[in-house]
Amino acid sequence: MQGARRASAGRLTIATMMTVALVAALVTAQAPVAARASDAVLSQGRSAGASSVASRSTPAAAAVDGDGRTGWRSARAGSQWLQVSIGPQVDVSQVSLQWGDAPATAYEVQISSNGKTWRTLASTTRGDGGTDTYDVAGTGRHVRVLATVSATGTGYSLSELTVRGSRTGSPSATPGVRLAGGAGSWHLEVDGRPFMVEGVTYGAPVAEAATHFPDIASMGANTVRTWGTDTGSGRLFDAASASGLHVVAGLWLDHGVDYVGDTAYKTATLASIRSTVAAYRDRPSLLAWDVGNEVMLGQGETQRVAYARFVDEVARTIHSIDPGHPVTSTDAWIGALSYYEEHAPSLDFYSVNSYGGVGYLEDGWISGGYTKPYLVTETGPAGSWEVPDDANGIPLEPGDEAKARAYTAAWQAVLSHPGVALGATVFNYGLENDEPGVWLNLRTDGLRRLSYFAVQRAYGGEAPTNTSPVVRSVTLSPASGVRPGTPVTLTTSVTDPDGDPVTYRVYATSRYVDGDESLRPMPATTTGPGTMTVQAPSRPGVWKIYVYALDGRGNVGIEARSVRVV
Repeated sequence: MQGARRASAGRLTIATMMTVALVAALVTAQAPVAARASDAVLSQGRSAGASSVASRSTPAAAAVDGDGRTGWRSARAGSQWLQVSIGPQVDVSQVSLQWGDAPATAYEVQISSNGKTWRTLASTTRGDGGTDTYDVAGTGRHVRVLATVSATGTGYSLSELTVRGSRTGSPSATPGVRLAGGAGSWHLEVDGRPFMVEGVTYGAPVAEAATHFPDIASMGANTVRTWGTDTGSGRLFDAASASGLHVVAGLWLDHGVDYVGDTAYKTATLASIRSTVAAYRDRPSLLAWDVGNEVMLGQGETQRVAYARFVDEVARTIHSIDPGHPVTSTDAWIGALSYYEEHAPSLDFYSVNSYGGVGYLEDGWISGGYTKPYLVTETGPAGSWEVPDDANGIPLEPGDEAKARAYTAAWQAVLSHPGVALGATVFNYGLENDEPGVWLNLRTDGLRRLSYFAVQRAYGGEAPTNTSPVVRSVTLSPASGVRPGTPVTLTTSVTDPDGDPVTYRVYATSRYVDGDESLRPMPATTTGPGTMTVQAPSRPGVWKIYVYALDGRGNVGIEARSVRVV
């Protein structure tokens, strides 16, 4: 056991006490100093996260609420963790754990400055429950309890996690975020350390951020990007802190506005942004402010200039309120940077959304002669606007294998432009089970896709224990000239890398018939291995048919084909 264990209330046998004394005597790690009476409780009421939660009545936050009658309970045993964000770099001197009725017999108490790299402060393989208090020595932003063996075999319950320490200690690096370096050698710095953005856009509900952010962190991501920030965003910043993530916080600017003459809109928007920035500028998870998203594309020359000038006014306003975080602006084409270069000099760096063309950003940046670095704020597989049509005249959606390769290639394109590309937030961590969600989400209907694992590999996240089924091919017969309600045969070729049994679902969307992007379940009759029969939709037009191959472990492979109903 590492760290000095001072007490375990109520359950220590003589043998256990002798074991504790012996193990403590063997400690040779960084010597802890007993907590000072002046040390404050750093954990109470702070943002907390966990690897799993048994129910809504036992959330992670209940373990840091100062009430020993409440607590966190994990959904299962095995390796589970609870962590709390204790704010900017602080000196931790003591950690106390009040276990519930399902204690861990083996666990570690860990500390981290970034939520990804953890150092052990104390550990034991002979936990007996009760209350364990450790005098420790560590500096960081997050404290985690990593439980590995359950006394009951059903999970863990921790009534209270109390972290004590001092916020007055000198941090190991200069706090804050800034753009450092110079021409061709730019990089972001967080608390004085180089920071490469390895992120995802976050499209799931803000209210569910605490549930999804641990999963995003497990992918190896260090950043999430949003499109808007409002009065409800505090929980997102807190959830990011609890999971060691940073936030590129979007500040939405409306499309279709007359940025030349609509003074009332600009005045009201600027006032709202002032309020938002003042409210969240001190959040430790904040990385940068991102003003607007793809507004310039489609505008005329006069509007582009006026919009860029308004972006500059917004950037100057943000800097006056929050000088500790850089400001950027996102558009959908590299040519927008020329307007920012001339009319928005207050931007610290630029941001670009690019999918199929991400591999050409470096050439576009060089040929444009731009003088500031850029962040890729959206990227992924080629979108519906970038692909050829299929035989039925609708965009030919890439398969899951091709999409996974596209994420890998996009990240390589970012890495190929060092000193200029500051990283990426790939599109998209969303949960929608609709046509755009199938095309561009890393997860669909909550299920992990091959693209999810591709990003996880790119960012060096946790090695997966199980991955998605691979749909090699889908054919529809007939695929054209189909009468409403007549049979259509779906023939698939599917393999599962882990040998899991595969089940199927079939959906259809009428997006290219009437614009409805939702997916409708289609009853399917299995007629052979990987072969099913469905009834053609009743409404004429080109429908997209989706085959979902599920492994029962939270993973799915998806392939889409079209059918023309006449």
